[in-house]
Amino acid sequence: MPLLISLIDIFLILLLLRLLIRSNEAYYDPIYRLIYRVTDPVLKASSYVSRGVQGQVLVSVVVLVLVRGLIYGSGGADTAITGIGTSLLEIFKLLFQAYAVFWFVSVLSDWSYRTSIQGIIDRAFHPFIRLSWRFKIRKNHYYAFVLAALFILYILLSGAVRYLLFQGSFTPFALVLIEPFLLVLALFPFPGFFSLVIIVGALLSWVNPDPSNSIVMAIYGISEPLLAPFRRIIPNLGGFDISPIIALFCFQLIGSLGRELAAALIRG
Repeated sequence: MPLLISLIDIFLILLLLRLLIRSNEAYYDPIYRLIYRVTDPVLKASSYVSRGVQGQVLVSVVVLVLVRGLIYGSGGADTAITGIGTSLLEIFKLLFQAYAVFWFVSVLSDWSYRTSIQGIIDRAFHPFIRLSWRFKIRKNHYYAFVLAALFILYILLSGAVRYLLFQGSFTPFALVLIEPFLLVLALFPFPGFFSLVIIVGALLSWVNPDPSNSIVMAIYGISEPLLAPFRRIIPNLGGFDISPIIALFCFQLIGSLGRELAAALIRG
């Protein structure tokens, strides 16, 4: 069962990435082309329900989330309904953290030219751009608006799932407000996503990888903006860049302080 759940998780991530990758990018990029080939059989099965790619991805994601929920429910600890609820909460957490990653990269980046990772992030934020137009948000307030919208959406969706699928139970209000903060915080200290990306990026710098590789571009596209603030302050030591080490240390410190603060707020 754990293996099957892991495979479902991988397919969910690939399907969500498929939404953000254009067909011409998949034609020229071997990694994107591989994502297309892996997800094509799943989307073909969904084509009987929806003709458009976006609809096929949505149907496939819903089915996989339900299947994962039923697997959770068959384990004995949960009923089928609570298992589906747990599965829905996990997909909401995944989406929230993915958008948090995109948000940090967008805020910290200063791209002088368009990269594939920038194109993916721009397409991911397209619904928020349209929403900001509707509410007439100023350009200098856009990122604050996106962050607030992400927090509000996650709180509402996770709260609705907990109330409807967990027998009307309510999570303490303080925890409801702090949970998205903890999810963002979890991205920084090891083994959080940002720490892992910085470690991989530092290791890649020793082997001179192909800079045109989409995976390498994605890793550097995420790690370099995170390291930029540290490089402005910390000089190289004899040609040795110690900014990744300092960044990892700061991430660990942020994680521990953040968890202590959250625990204090929950205790009241």
